[in-house]
Amino acid sequence: MTTPSPSAAILSQVAQDLKASWRRLFLTDITFKLIAFVALTPLVGLLFRVLLAASGDAVLSDVDIVRFFVGPAGWLCAVFGGGASLGVLALEQAALLAVIASRRTTGASLGVVDAVRFAAARAAPILRVTARIVWLSLLAAAPFLAGLAGAYFLLLREYDINYYLQERPPAFKLAIGIGAVLMVAMAATLLRLFSSWVFALPIVLFEDARAVDALRLSRQRAAGRRIKVLLWAFAWLAASMALSAMVTACVGLIGRSLVPRATASLHLLAAAIGVSVIAWALLNLATSLLSTAAASVILLNLYSELGASDGNSLPAIATNRTVGRGIDIPLNRTRLVAALVIGVLVALAIGVTLVNSVRLEDQVKIMAHRGASTEAPENTLAAIEKAIAAGADFVEIDVQETADDVVVVFHDSDMMKLAGSKLKIWESTLDELQVIDIGSWFDPRFGDERVPTLAEVLDLCKGKIHVNIELKYYGHDKQLVERVADLVDSRDMGSEVVVMSLNSGQVRRMRALKPDWKVGQVMSVSAGNLKRLPADFLAVNASFVNRNLVR
Repeated sequence: MTTPSPSAAILSQVAQDLKASWRRLFLTDITFKLIAFVALTPLVGLLFRVLLAASGDAVLSDVDIVRFFVGPAGWLCAVFGGGASLGVLALEQAALLAVIASRRTTGASLGVVDAVRFAAARAAPILRVTARIVWLSLLAAAPFLAGLAGAYFLLLREYDINYYLQERPPAFKLAIGIGAVLMVAMAATLLRLFSSWVFALPIVLFEDARAVDALRLSRQRAAGRRIKVLLWAFAWLAASMALSAMVTACVGLIGRSLVPRATASLHLLAAAIGVSVIAWALLNLATSLLSTAAASVILLNLYSELGASDGNSLPAIATNRTVGRGIDIPLNRTRLVAALVIGVLVALAIGVTLVNSVRLEDQVKIMAHRGASTEAPENTLAAIEKAIAAGADFVEIDVQETADDVVVVFHDSDMMKLAGSKLKIWESTLDELQVIDIGSWFDPRFGDERVPTLAEVLDLCKGKIHVNIELKYYGHDKQLVERVADLVDSRDMGSEVVVMSLNSGQVRRMRALKPDWKVGQVMSVSAGNLKRLPADFLAVNASFVNRNLVR
């Protein structure tokens, strides 16, 4: 009789475990998903806000977020936030492993309450292990992240980033190549660490090991078996993705079958769409539950076959009130359900208070971005004239200062993208800039276009079109806020302009200088409470807009 291979034996055992325990696994997984929601929603939100306040800002956007997370407060947020998320996931896996192990050792799967109690009794060592994993992973990734930052600063800082994105010069391709190599190397390093630490959780649960010892023992036992562990992980991931794709296709078929037949009645159409949405939600929930349960079953079987110490067998899992190290946890089904219901309500209440929302007027205005930039070169007088002729409500322009303190209308920090010139705006005088043709790149007909001043643009727009002035920030402005305000005031155009900036400092300065003007914050992403922004409006990326933001 042929002996099955270890992989075939593991696969067979995985199928048996899932078949025997899937109900308890699903119920336990759902319970822990609720626990994770209750625990993480207020915890991570509160932690982030405390660290945000410690950084001196109430809200961060775009570049400020990058600066925050590369600083000490951001690293603390990443460590504790990542540790908390991974910790709850590890506790969930601990409960699921207990369900499977109990069936193996006693012939009966552990109930949900006992599984939660089992994981809770071992929470301290589990959380210590996950915290060490997060910290060591960040340390392992740090050199590669530093290399990415170095490639950016050495290769992509000489000219404006828009030039590199549009022209893709050799330096840009070299930076992309270096970045790809570093990302692959970082992924390989983290995968090696993952495959080394894969047995740490079962070792803590079933061998009563300390966090430090669990990682060391896991690393020793995984030696020579990492490839097999990774193959199982990739197989699980591929199967999960394939199942998710099948669910999406199935829901699509249901929708395409129901919706066209229901168009005769609005009520039928609403019902058809509702059925499709409910089917999508239920099937995705089932897919998620199956994927999570399968991961636990695979992990326990890998541990049993490859990672357990010689002669070590799974311990019998207690089902009484006292589990693990004599810790008494007075849980029963009624108390657990009550705690979850109360916890969900409390978490929802806290979550609502953390939701960032602003009120936007339900009013549509047409704004010509950098002028009519599809009809003429961006930020030129020609583009602005075409925006006026087209009947736009606003023209959006970008302004910055020259070396001789003139406010000019120009987007990039240098002229490489539009004219192939290395001149930087803040290092050049107006005369030096205005000898450069910035229109021929668009069409030879615009060869006479030059960098306009804000004064010229305001004179052209007065009484014809409102102006949205974006204050550019490249770290070299001197009195940009004050000079823009003076130019607008001298033409009595305060009611015809709005001002915005990506830099929150410029927004605050303009609000303080001109409290009666409309001043906005530009952002693609944000962190913190948007209601505390010193801005009258938000200029946001379309992908950033959701129902909560609109509310």
